[in-house]
Amino acid sequence: MEIKQSVQEKIVLKPLKPFKRQTIQLSGFDRISPAILYSVLFYEVGDQSFIKEEDDPFGRAKEALAKVLVPWYPVAGRFRINEGSGKLEIDCNNQGVLLVTAVTDSKLEELGRLHEYKACYENLVPKLPFTTDIAENPIAVAQITRFACGGLALGFGGSHALFDGIGAFNFLSSWAHISNGKPESELIVPNHSRDALLSSIYSHHLSPAHASIYEQNHITAIQDLYGIPMEAKASDDRFWGTALAKFSQADPQAGLELVTLAIGKETVEILKAQAIERGNLLKCSTFDVLCAHLWKARVKTLNLDANTNICLQFPVDSRSRLRPPLGNNFTGNAFVLASVSCSVKNLLEQPLHDTIRRIQSAKDEISDEYIKLYAMALEASDKFFPSMLQLTIVSDWSRFPFHDLDFGWGKVSNAAILTTPVPETAFLMVNLEESGGGYLVRIGIGRQYVHDLVTNFNNLS
Repeated sequence: MEIKQSVQEKIVLKPLKPFKRQTIQLSGFDRISPAILYSVLFYEVGDQSFIKEEDDPFGRAKEALAKVLVPWYPVAGRFRINEGSGKLEIDCNNQGVLLVTAVTDSKLEELGRLHEYKACYENLVPKLPFTTDIAENPIAVAQITRFACGGLALGFGGSHALFDGIGAFNFLSSWAHISNGKPESELIVPNHSRDALLSSIYSHHLSPAHASIYEQNHITAIQDLYGIPMEAKASDDRFWGTALAKFSQADPQAGLELVTLAIGKETVEILKAQAIERGNLLKCSTFDVLCAHLWKARVKTLNLDANTNICLQFPVDSRSRLRPPLGNNFTGNAFVLASVSCSVKNLLEQPLHDTIRRIQSAKDEISDEYIKLYAMALEASDKFFPSMLQLTIVSDWSRFPFHDLDFGWGKVSNAAILTTPVPETAFLMVNLEESGGGYLVRIGIGRQYVHDLVTNFNNLS
């Protein structure tokens, strides 16, 4: 499938009112990866009776974006390296975001299942040119594409150093709210400052504190990676982006396939009930059971040696766990990696409920002190990235109500995640195309493993 499109407009859109220029000092959570994460929202707009003839979906969204960039001023800024500390920071200089509008002769129904990744989706988001000067590129981009059937696609990309998944969703939600003509006074004022997070880290008397990331053996999520080979490393933020770029090029996308696995809601509920009964668990969330099941399926598929050390890591939101709490309006990165490690043999031989119990224990470890120790560890100048063969990362996007992102075009028909900086990362999402509910897992894996992964994931015995 190919999407041929004609670009109508390509501009760098600035805030409606310039905000006072300032600098945002980023935390170690932010600076883990400055890469842009892209996703696409689809709007079928089957019944267009609610749209006025004179309504311009492009103009409506463009005007709303200029307005939302006023309270969300860091989105219109640029990255730069602090020459004194060597750390990445945001220069809130009102330079704007890249916005593209386009039309295509293609129809949404020609794309099949919208949630399944297709290479042509990459044409639905603006891609920035490679540059050695990070200050040259915007840190957020958007593209609105109108299909011949009347449907629309909103492609959005935001740097992971700008905000985490919750921050990105809240930005899109605010943009949609204004585009839909709702009062701006109803919006929650976003908090972009990392000062409270940074001060709570450094004012807290923690030990031990080390200059090198490699000495942080008191942090489980870092300690668990010691037994895994490294694929990329850098001495500081100046070289980290380049190191990650080389890492992603080491195994070209041609060797990987982005697979979407589906599982019904009823099946998930059965698995949860069985885990609680057989493991004598007090509770079991959808994430717990799917995370454990996927980890087992992926490790079995890769056919690693039985004695190989493997690791599962997943982000846990620390906004309410930190003391004092950061608040739900905090837009920066607040996710801390929880970690479980064992041998291949140990994982594949233990029952599912035991794996779930270990996942729950890893969550419980994310305390106020752990978060601050982790954050302090990430302030170290050196950085590394482990091999994704032994490491499984699962990110939970199932709690984001994508269907509520109505820009005045109706509810979202479905959403798709595009190629990510670490394509092997698994994303858990709700299946919006299933009327009875259900879940999707988007994950990258070598083409030679796709068949076995699907088989192992669908094997619920």
